[in-house]
Amino acid sequence: MTAKKSHVQRLLKCKPGSLLFMIVMLAGFSCSGCQKFSSLFIGVKSIDAEQLHETLEKGSKPLIMDIREKTKCQGGHIAGSICLNEASIAGYLSQYPRPKGHQIIILCEDGWTSQITTATVMGQGYENVYSLHGGMQSWESQGYPLEVGPAIVVDPRQLEVPVVEISILSQFAMTTAAFIVKPIYILLSFFIIVILWRRKERDFLLLRNAMILFFIGENACSANYLLSANSSKSLEFIHGLGMVGMYLFLAWALVVFFDERIFNYSNFQKHCLFQKLCNRCWKHEDVRCGLHRIARYAVPALAFFALVPLTMPLRPFEIIMPVFSSNVLWLKDFWNLFFEFRVYPILGAFCLLVAFTILGKGKDGFIKSQRPFFL
Repeated sequence: MTAKKSHVQRLLKCKPGSLLFMIVMLAGFSCSGCQKFSSLFIGVKSIDAEQLHETLEKGSKPLIMDIREKTKCQGGHIAGSICLNEASIAGYLSQYPRPKGHQIIILCEDGWTSQITTATVMGQGYENVYSLHGGMQSWESQGYPLEVGPAIVVDPRQLEVPVVEISILSQFAMTTAAFIVKPIYILLSFFIIVILWRRKERDFLLLRNAMILFFIGENACSANYLLSANSSKSLEFIHGLGMVGMYLFLAWALVVFFDERIFNYSNFQKHCLFQKLCNRCWKHEDVRCGLHRIARYAVPALAFFALVPLTMPLRPFEIIMPVFSSNVLWLKDFWNLFFEFRVYPILGAFCLLVAFTILGKGKDGFIKSQRPFFL
């Protein structure tokens, strides 16, 4: 009782603005409108129960895929729908293809999982694909008819993963990259880590961190291929995360290298390389820095380009490519694509926004930011 009281007291001490923010956030996540937002975010289209009912009443026959559990499908399903596991959809459409313009409806229990599955179907080139907004719960709440009893159930063991043929040149390139190029640059990154291990300079320290992340990511990729036949989603995620981290630290290392060894922009004890062009320097006089002003325009532009991947649809895929008589599984699941095309771009734009804020505070802001942001 005492613990509960202390929690309440602590909550009451919060600022009204903080409480309002938490309430609005919780309400936003609990409302059904979030499904509409998430549909736009992952690049899929949705259809309401009323719209689907009207479509069926007009005599149209869309392919309705019910990805709920088998028992739930038999307990009540939309007439004509087929019941199958979400992981089996790609194989089903490969084995029983429909015209690319054929309308396909994906439904689950509440309308969330079906959005991800819809993205999977879109990845196979189908354009007229919809997720049932609100899922079966929405259909039932509207009082629309259901069939009870045996449903059309697809056995995933009877389905095959799509096979994509590639040219001999592509097979040779893949083999060379996997067994010659990749081992070489993994070893090279390891040697760079060893060489830079005791170096204290900031640019070398950042380069070492970049190589460590690269080494981890590429080894995860190799382990995924050798041990899991490219089927491990967690190893693929580590691979992608390692690549993102590598590019982050590598870009940072290059900035520090050019700044400290060539430009001397942030060194207040040395003249900037561009001082001859500016004539007056912001380090010693109360004037605006020309390079600083250029950066203030460049950073928002970079932030804009960082968000371009948000326009990419999330289309998971799973295919087999024969490479010199060996079948290689190639897959990209929803969550890997979600991080690559949604999370990482937003994080990148956010970091650029922080940089823009620092630039906006002028000389004082730049000096204060060096300690937390520049090692």
